[in-house]
Amino acid sequence: MAATDHFHYPLQLNSRMLPTDALFWYVEEATPELRPLVAAVMILDRRPDHDRLRASVERWVARLPRLRQRVVEAPLRLALPEWEDDPHFELDYHAREVILPEPATERHLFDFVGAVFATPLDHLRPLWEAYLIEGLDGGRAACFFKVHHSVMDGVGSLAVFDALTQAHRAEPVRVPRHLPAQPPSSPPVRLARLVRDAAANAANGLGAAAAISLRAARRPGEVIDDIGRAVRGVRGMITDLTAPSIPDPLAQASTGIGRRLDAMTLSLPRLQRIKDALGVTLNDVVLTAVSGAVGRYYAHRKMHVDELHCMVPMSLRQSGDRQTLGNRVGAFNVALPVGQPDPLLRLSRIQRQTGAAKHDRRGAAWPLMMRVMASMPGFAYRLLAQAVTGRVNLICTNVPGPPMQRYLAGAKIEAMYPFAPVALGTPLSIALMSYGDSYGVGVDTDPAAIPDPELLTRYLAEAVDEIEDCAVPRPTRAEQKRTKRPPVRASAR
Repeated sequence: MAATDHFHYPLQLNSRMLPTDALFWYVEEATPELRPLVAAVMILDRRPDHDRLRASVERWVARLPRLRQRVVEAPLRLALPEWEDDPHFELDYHAREVILPEPATERHLFDFVGAVFATPLDHLRPLWEAYLIEGLDGGRAACFFKVHHSVMDGVGSLAVFDALTQAHRAEPVRVPRHLPAQPPSSPPVRLARLVRDAAANAANGLGAAAAISLRAARRPGEVIDDIGRAVRGVRGMITDLTAPSIPDPLAQASTGIGRRLDAMTLSLPRLQRIKDALGVTLNDVVLTAVSGAVGRYYAHRKMHVDELHCMVPMSLRQSGDRQTLGNRVGAFNVALPVGQPDPLLRLSRIQRQTGAAKHDRRGAAWPLMMRVMASMPGFAYRLLAQAVTGRVNLICTNVPGPPMQRYLAGAKIEAMYPFAPVALGTPLSIALMSYGDSYGVGVDTDPAAIPDPELLTRYLAEAVDEIEDCAVPRPTRAEQKRTKRPPVRASAR
């Protein structure tokens, strides 16, 4: 039974869009075939209870008021857009139910959500949609969520997940009290707010400059070190933005319109054993495996490519803001050595690049640049968005997810698969999210450029095997006989 939730959820006032969020808002206008979405599929062991699911969604929206807000452009686009309560918010428009012809397989499921993923969100409404999908074989169900990237980044999706799900199958879902929507602002009010925000930005800039001057007088060494780090970060970011583009033969056939979604699961403890044995990070292992898989695919297509530019998002969240919406993310480029057959040589080249990006903090330079651009009109963001999207061959994002088993209105969440967008010229994106002791891998491809993406998941599993063989050699037959037990290897499916 659902009970009334007496917790006072935060009332989120109309607010100016953050500069980092605005980049994702304008990138869709700069690149119309791009869908800048954060999306995920949750596989459920049964159909959720209808009443508890409704209560879960209502609680979810109440805890995250941004999900009731739409985007309103500033007068004459002289400043960044604002978030404003939608006076016509309809929960049933955003939360939908679909029944696939039974018995539907996971391939049928991903074909359906791929078509939904390719459809743009309605910009006159809050920027999200959720689908309960029934009819899967074995009596299972699924949920698919897509949220505009201007609302949240990958790590911010954990706030969505926690607000929506429960820790136990029978955990009661408390229905929140509805908060009244704020009426839309009139044009004079929005113009006055624009002037106020511009003055606040100027004051904040002067205040920051004064604080730096005072700190420089007291601790000149620390300020010099901070300036040096900022310069290195900006220099690294500029290097990424100005790096010569790499021609991708696959992208020549790309349309940027279609979407084909595929998924697989890897063992998280297995990947952790590999990275510990090699003395590297989990992200380095993932990028090495992705590089090997993509290289095998190009070889299968009889295309020769030595390396490709891969955009790697970097979370800049502190421990206290992991459960908040908005974008606190930077990015850096890695030249994946897809033409290198030796996995250890691939790992070494990738490790040098990721180490350099961490050293010069180029990912952290993105928010710095966004703050500098905060007072600039929207066209500056559109120009930056065009510059970014034109120099990326593929995307690989890796997000730490929930460590414990979760449930949705009585249904056990068996697996989660995240998805990142593709675009014209960037026909492949691979997203990973941990969940318990598994790693859900979502592969998004442009079917015009990659007609057989199922090979990528197979090659990715083979690439992980290859790295594991280098990190933890398999016992010989003589060793197996001595131990009288076969080697234990967690497999990818």
